[in-house]
Amino acid sequence: MEGILVIDKPSGPTSHDIVDILRRKSGIKRIGHTGTLDPMATGVMVVLIGRATRVSRFLELEPKTYIAEATFGITTDTQDITGEVLSESAGMPDEATIKRLLPDFAGDILQVPPMVSAVKIGGKKLYKLARAGHEVERPARGVHIFRFEFLESFEAEGRLKAVFEVECSGGTYVRTLIHDLGERAGGGAALSALRRTRVGRFGLEHALTIDALGDDSNSITEHLLSVDNALDHLAEATIKTDAVAFVKNGRLLDEDVLITYPKDADPQSYLRIKTTDGEFLGLGRVRLSEGFSVAPEVVLAQ
Repeated sequence: MEGILVIDKPSGPTSHDIVDILRRKSGIKRIGHTGTLDPMATGVMVVLIGRATRVSRFLELEPKTYIAEATFGITTDTQDITGEVLSESAGMPDEATIKRLLPDFAGDILQVPPMVSAVKIGGKKLYKLARAGHEVERPARGVHIFRFEFLESFEAEGRLKAVFEVECSGGTYVRTLIHDLGERAGGGAALSALRRTRVGRFGLEHALTIDALGDDSNSITEHLLSVDNALDHLAEATIKTDAVAFVKNGRLLDEDVLITYPKDADPQSYLRIKTTDGEFLGLGRVRLSEGFSVAPEVVLAQ
């Protein structure tokens, strides 16, 4: 069994909990995912099963889209409402101020990851250091915000809440984005709800709940999506049938065995390697040093 399963994660379990459930259902240990959702968060979780885990690095940085709710006038140690309250403010920004600030967070920005996160500093995960009572300096990381749109605002329990749609690069912390917006607006803010609606080409329309899956591997198999389709944003290179063994052995594919390929491909870019029958064999990197060639790097052919 191999392929991609898109899960609509419920609030409560960790992403690792979801993987454990799928391991029990499928009987397969080799299962991973393309981006952690905090326990509080819900929505699209792209799960890789079997040899599909080999392409995780190509999917982890795919753009992600979220619906995020912020509560203003409060800050916490986790930057969301599950954490310990650090400050509270009676004064809160108005809707106009919030809208005015959003363009400042568009495009390439720097984020300092929260202490309660899986980022590693000196080989140790930050959340483990935080649990031990340690706070360390964290270097800012570059991320890209494609869209940060205001949807609505309302008052609840004496606080202003606002809902946003965020489309961002992989590796972006939405709770940090909300925290930083609160700092700029005055009075602080914490993430109070988060739903991921899309990862790359996969949206909620592709997602299944855990409860919708049966208790055996057959229920998973019938819902698997192909790795080839997940990577269809990459161009193709088609090879001769007798060159399939070259791919399996990691041998360079030169113009003698390539049938079709994008001649204008950038050097070092990745291509999907396929047979003339459409069988997906893996991914290779373009080389232009001595003519056009493709070096297999991720092999899925059996």
